[in-house]
Amino acid sequence: MPRFSSPQTTTMMDAEKVTQLYSQLPSLISKARHGSIWGVDLEQGGPKTEAVLRKFLSAYSILPSLQISRAAQSLRKTLEWQRFNRSETMDEALAIVKQSGIAHITRLQGKFVLWVIIDERVIKGFASSHEDFMTRKGLMHLGLAVMESLAKLEIQEVCTGEPINDQAAACVVEFRLAPLPTAQPERISFRDMIAQRLIDLVSSIDRHYPSLVDIFYVINPSEEFFLSLDVPDKFLAYTTLLSNREDLVHYLGKAVPVEYGGEGESLADRDYLVGTEQIEQNQQSPGRAAAGEAQQVDSQTEPGVGALQTEQVHANLTSSDPPEPRLIFSERIGPPTIILDPEDLESATELCPGKMGARIVWADDDMLVKYGHGVRLAEAEAMHLVSSRTSIPIPRLLSAYILDGVGHIVMSYEEGEPLDTYWDRASEPQKQDVLHQLQNYVTQMRSIIGQFIGGIDFSPCRDGIFEGGYGDYESYRYGPYASEPEFNEGVVQALRDRLPPESRDEVDRQDSAFFTREYIMYQTVRGLRGHSIVFTHGDLHPGNLLVRADGVVVVLDWGLAGYWPEYWEFYRAMFNPPWRPVWDRMIENFIPPYYVECEIIKKVFGIVWN
Repeated sequence: MPRFSSPQTTTMMDAEKVTQLYSQLPSLISKARHGSIWGVDLEQGGPKTEAVLRKFLSAYSILPSLQISRAAQSLRKTLEWQRFNRSETMDEALAIVKQSGIAHITRLQGKFVLWVIIDERVIKGFASSHEDFMTRKGLMHLGLAVMESLAKLEIQEVCTGEPINDQAAACVVEFRLAPLPTAQPERISFRDMIAQRLIDLVSSIDRHYPSLVDIFYVINPSEEFFLSLDVPDKFLAYTTLLSNREDLVHYLGKAVPVEYGGEGESLADRDYLVGTEQIEQNQQSPGRAAAGEAQQVDSQTEPGVGALQTEQVHANLTSSDPPEPRLIFSERIGPPTIILDPEDLESATELCPGKMGARIVWADDDMLVKYGHGVRLAEAEAMHLVSSRTSIPIPRLLSAYILDGVGHIVMSYEEGEPLDTYWDRASEPQKQDVLHQLQNYVTQMRSIIGQFIGGIDFSPCRDGIFEGGYGDYESYRYGPYASEPEFNEGVVQALRDRLPPESRDEVDRQDSAFFTREYIMYQTVRGLRGHSIVFTHGDLHPGNLLVRADGVVVVLDWGLAGYWPEYWEFYRAMFNPPWRPVWDRMIENFIPPYYVECEIIKKVFGIVWN
């Protein structure tokens, strides 16, 4: 008997919870500025929309009291993320997947099975003609294109009357790694590179494709390589390791493909990836879709199941915004391990009395908490990213959450001397050591490539140029942006938004001197092109750099960190008033200089605030 079931086997979702999540769709779609996911237009309602919601609810069933709010938060972030993933990019990636044969989707015993083949020989062979195999962004596209196809297949099943319904797929991962002679150390770096890309891919799948796969079989894993993948425990809990591919028969039955020792058809003969286009055609066929939706509604109106009628869906989509949940936390970091009493914080001792902005107070002898309405989870996610992807010394992140609209970041206290005072007594070799460390830190950060411009958690861009809007600047939203040209248009919009309503018409009067000045500035900003998007601290000045007793530099305050154009770090470091005249000339010793871009953005800031 095939062993498909797992402890996470999906049961029919409580209809009341689905209804509640439906009611939040208008707000979620509005905030994300995007309403489509996995080929489903959520604003249309119907069984497909309901199936998507059940996937997200199922992923957060461990904490029932927070299930709806966590599912809603995850869905909103995924919709924002989906907005930046163009369909043509996915199509190109899927074509490469089909050509290389590194992934397949079949069906066994009424359940989809995703087959992933990590073949070192194939990957190296295709790397020469397809850079997607060797870039983090490219490999991500390949994997996500496969998951997008799997998601569409699973959602499509809801409307066909097939018995799969809410079942998630099984996933078989086979490692085909070449022997690793000790005399060829370059192979290690190649595998490390592939491992890092797989870690990124698993993380994205976990966040943006929840409940699509519920059980895993890993064939012929290299223990060293497999351990280096740092796979989340919630995946490992439902993972079976197999030494030989033929062992798969004992778990999935004799119907597995012949190449895996079974009696079923080969992967190539029954690959649903090849038929993905047909699936999409079915989704676009009004007659079949209508019939499928009618059949689904009829099949799910049994007592206790409570399928939502289309009329109810549209009624929910026009309802008012739901109240924000009291407790919000980052899915990437996980639930908060420490939650502090707000009343205790009000009476706590401040680390920097009189400091503007967020308060930083002592929570314990060796623990600080930064909190305030302006404290974002994006800052905590940036700290989490730095800790996991670089060797940059920073305060240890202990907990992060938003409670009743107030952000909290709990971190370790780092003892040391601010760079501005340390510099006055440091020897020349010590100063050079500091600059060398900073150069290394910046290089590590810039090696982390972004796919959009904005906060790590897809939150809007945060900088002074985006805070000069006329009236209540908090009513404006800038980003995140999918590309540098879109970011430039956001900067242009910020320039326009600074003007009072009665002056905005003047901008469009081409015969006015005001129009000419504005037009030249807009076009100058639009001329900023060809820059990579990289992870950026965004506030590297001496006040945020601490030198420990052993000479190690610790980087503080990641509140402005995010993915920005590659010149942004230099601009932000040059933006702060130098505590020494020589500081501006020192910056180019550890940050690649972009003087032209810096002057343009400085001028933008001056216009916005003058």
